[in-house]
Amino acid sequence: MKKFKNRQEALEKLLSILDIRAIDDMLIISISENGNFYAREIAMRGGLLEGDFLFIEEIKSPENKETSLAAISETKDYILIEEFINAFEITDDYIFSEAERVYEEKILQNIYKFRGGESIISLRNRNVLLVDEGANTGLTLLCAIKSCISKKAASINVAVPVVAKETARVIEKLVDNTYFVYEVEDFVDTDFYFKEK
Repeated sequence: MKKFKNRQEALEKLLSILDIRAIDDMLIISISENGNFYAREIAMRGGLLEGDFLFIEEIKSPENKETSLAAISETKDYILIEEFINAFEITDDYIFSEAERVYEEKILQNIYKFRGGESIISLRNRNVLLVDEGANTGLTLLCAIKSCISKKAASINVAVPVVAKETARVIEKLVDNTYFVYEVEDFVDTDFYFKEK
């Protein structure tokens, strides 16, 4: 069951539930490459609001490269999925050494490539709108929320076109406002909900 014809339709539906006036003082933060499209368009519709990208990488299981065990952000905040770590009998040493490797090899590389080595814009006392294209487990989103909390954001808001229903309930408890177009009971994969990309 496809929900959106394409990204443009997903954007229009997301914009229809966003109050542009309410977000005109928000700092728009994209948390994935696919989220950049929505963040940029929301900013343009809102009169070129301020924005940035928060680099986040997932830490995969050595047993199954499709399974994410944790995520780390450029602010060195991380989220662990204890159930998977325990199920795969992964040691703390592996998690933290892998987190350091991912940070050094991927996140720092992106910081230098896209920001010339500069840190993310200050989130302190700012109203932040986190934007992504979809959220299944919510791992990346939870890591982004933790980064916003640690960087003392005044408020945290989330805008995502399609999200797993269970993830939506968790996120709603952690942030000030959520803007979800569709909440899906049995989430498959973000791409599944688009007829074309």
